[in-house]
Order: sequence, then C-alpha cells, then structure tokens
Amino acid sequence: MAIREHGAERLTAYRADAVVQEVLGDGGTGSHGRAEGATRVRRHMLRRLLLADVVGFATAAVLGPVLVAAVTTRTDPSAHGTGTIIVFNLCVVPLFVAVFALYGMYSGAARRISLSVFSDLRNILHALMVSGFLVAIVGYVADRNFNFHDISVGKILAMCLVAMVAVPVARTVSFWLLGRSSVGPVPVIVVGTGKLAETVASHLRAHTSVRFVGFVDDNPLGRGDVLGELGDLPDLCRRYDVARVVVCFSRTHPERTTEMLKALSGNVAVSIVPRYYELITGHSRIEDLSGLPMIDMAPASLSLGARFLKRSFDLVLSSLILLVLSPAFAVMAVVIKRTSHGPVFFRQSRTGRDEVPFQVLKFRTMYEDAEERKSELLHLNEVDGPLFKMGDDPRITGPGRFLRRTSLDELPQLINVWRGDMSLVGPRPFVVSEAAEITGWARKRFEARPGMTGLWQVSGRNELSHLELCRLDYLYVASWSFWWDMQIMWRTPASMFKGRGAS
Repeated sequence: MAIREHGAERLTAYRADAVVQEVLGDGGTGSHGRAEGATRVRRHMLRRLLLADVVGFATAAVLGPVLVAAVTTRTDPSAHGTGTIIVFNLCVVPLFVAVFALYGMYSGAARRISLSVFSDLRNILHALMVSGFLVAIVGYVADRNFNFHDISVGKILAMCLVAMVAVPVARTVSFWLLGRSSVGPVPVIVVGTGKLAETVASHLRAHTSVRFVGFVDDNPLGRGDVLGELGDLPDLCRRYDVARVVVCFSRTHPERTTEMLKALSGNVAVSIVPRYYELITGHSRIEDLSGLPMIDMAPASLSLGARFLKRSFDLVLSSLILLVLSPAFAVMAVVIKRTSHGPVFFRQSRTGRDEVPFQVLKFRTMYEDAEERKSELLHLNEVDGPLFKMGDDPRITGPGRFLRRTSLDELPQLINVWRGDMSLVGPRPFVVSEAAEITGWARKRFEARPGMTGLWQVSGRNELSHLELCRLDYLYVASWSFWWDMQIMWRTPASMFKGRGAS
C-alpha cells in the first residue's frame, strides 16, 4: 500500500500518543468514588519523593567531601579534614530541596504515576547547578565570617556531582519500592467527540497506567459514552477524581470552552491539542507577540552538527556494547546452531539513509525454508500494508521465538551500527520492497539512518499499522534531538522484555 498525503489525519496517532505520554509524565491517581483515598496516595507519593531527595542529598553531602579528601590527602597530607564541610553540606540540604520545589519537581509529582525519573533528569541537572551556585555563595559568606576553612568550591562541586547520580538513583529506588499497583491508574476525561478525540481515547484505553473516564461535549457526534456537557466538567472532575483533562477539537464555542477550562485551573491538569498539530514538531517553540502566544513551524530536518553528534555517539556506544556482549553472542550462536540447521546470522536487504540498500544482520530465528513457505501463509497475515506478520508463525524455531519476543535476535545489528549502515535510534528499517512503496511526506524517513530502536519500538512495535509506523518515522526525523534519543533508549528495554507487539 503506497503512503499518500492524508491531510489533517496523517499524524493523529502520534499526536494522540504524545498526549498520553504527557499524561503519564504528570498525571494523577485515584479511582471512581474514592477521592479521599486518592488524596492520601498523592500525599504519600509526595512524602516519599521528598524523602528520596533528602536521602540523595544527604548521601552526596557525605560522599562528595570524602571522595575529595581521598584524592587530596595523597598529594597534600596537610589538607584539612572533612568534618566541617560534611556538617555544612547537611545544613544546606533544605536549600537544595527549596530550589527543586521552585523548579516544579514536587508540584506535579504528588500525582505522578510514571515510575521513571528520566523525564526529570534535565530539571534535576539545572536545579543542581543553581543550588550549587547558591551554596557556594553561602559557603563563601560562612568562610569569611566564621573562618570555616574546610569549605571550598571544589568540595561543594563534588557534592553536586555526586548528587547528580545519588538523587535520581534514590528516586528510582523509591518508585520501585512503592510499586505501580499502590498508585492506581490516572483518571482522564477527553473534551470533544470528533475523530481526534476518539483516537486520543483509544490510546488512553491502551495504557494500563491510564483510566479513560469518558467524553464531555455540548454537541456530541452520536456517542454513547458521553458523560455530560461542558458545563458539567467541574462536577465530573470532582466525582471521578479526574487528574487531567485532554481538550481535543470540539464544536463548542471556543469562548465557552475557555471559561470552563479556566475554572479547572489549579485543580486539574489540562492538556490542549493545538490546531494544525500535524505541523508541530519537537523543535517547535512557543513565542510571545505582545502577550499573544505563537507556535513556530520548525524545519523538519537533521542539521550537520546533529548528524555528527548522533554518529559519534553511535560509534562509541555500539563498540562498547559489542565488547561487553561478545560472550552472550557466542552462547546464542551455539544455541541456534545446535537446535536447527542453517547459518547463525540471517541477512536481508533493507533500505538505509538516502535509499541506499544494505544487508541487515539478525540472529536466525526461522528454519532454513522459511522464505519458501511464506507464500503458503500469506492469507494469515495479521497486519496491513506490505508488512507480513502473524502471531503463531510455524516457521519460527523454539529458541527463535524467545529471541523474537525479547528482540535479542536484533543484537547483531550493532555491527550494522558500527559499520554506519544503521543508528542506535532511528526509523524502522523496512525491507527494500516495502520501502519502495513509501511515497509523499513519509519519504522524510530516508533522511536518517534506520535504527535498532525508535518511536515504533516504544510505541507498540508490531501492534502499529503501516501508516502509523510511517507517521512515527516522519515525526522522529522532523523532531530529532539528542535528548529524545536518550529517552527512547531508556524506554526500549522495558518494551523489549515485555514482548509488547512482538512476534
């Protein structure tokens, strides 16, 4: 099936998933008819998050000066001890917590259900930089007035550097100890009943971390799960303890919608899907024009500097991973060779950057006659477009089924990354025949190297349609950033070992 222009519908699925990710990043807890219980859970989450940060800061307050002392005493035996600076660091822990609060690290966290701290890392680093600067000022004043000679910029910097690791680790451990089941799903209401609203709702229903409550609209488009009109929204939010409202396109007058949303401000988080969302990428920015917010349409391409950074990171990391995993490669190769006839590696032509074909490497997961038997199974294809997938493919070997479910069969693609055929993160590597049928806006994907993982991996894998895969690839190329690559890589292991959408 050729991919053609679909106007306003072409990026609906990705935008809907982006809204869901926003819900997951700053959602709330609660269940129908249990508002008081949800409030207790939120307070408990806030307390445990504060405790985790205090533990992280306290660890850094002690460990930072100790590490500095261990280095300096070797070169300077007369160096001052660490007692005073440790006491000083512990005394300024409340200052670190206060700066974190100013950065909004606690305002939405009281209702958060995402157990990953990766999305907070940027704010954590910024807050630590500001905190370290303020603490250095306090240390300078303390040294000048109280002669605390043990206090130095180097020791304060050491505390901040250790805190960059200790605080995220403490938060992650705290999340693991509590467990997701103690939090409960995020209750969400969608305003609007059009096509986009339904797409957003379907993505919300697909997430176990979200509980889709229903739609709200003054002029519903023949739906049976509409909870009420826009005027009922504040009452519905209280009744269902709603944590977030997602506003999609509605036929209700914008002025009325604006007034109702203002009434929710401060009580319920609100996400708004903008008009012309198809043109907005991760590089788009909000600009102010005399009080009027405007969203710019960023260019959809990778710059020369971005390509250099991405390739350098791929080369270094793929080399390290290949070195570390070489024993595991040997074990998997022996298992494949002993359980079925044929080569260890499966090679297939794929289309790379600038439509240049290359040979992708994977561990062989099928019997030798798999390609000959494909024609017999075409009527059992479970996906649309030129792709062929079936849940219980008889051509797959026993070990191959496990390798596929966990995506371990794709580890040899690290060699492709090292060679420059692929990237660690990028568009899905389509076979040549499938790539030849991609036309129009979807060809933007060929500006980047295909990836071992990508948005398609962490957003549903084989559960996604061919059109949705192309949408995700387009958005990835158009919105690329190094930080986004880090987020995708962070989420990939969970997607792999859950076997989500794998076959």
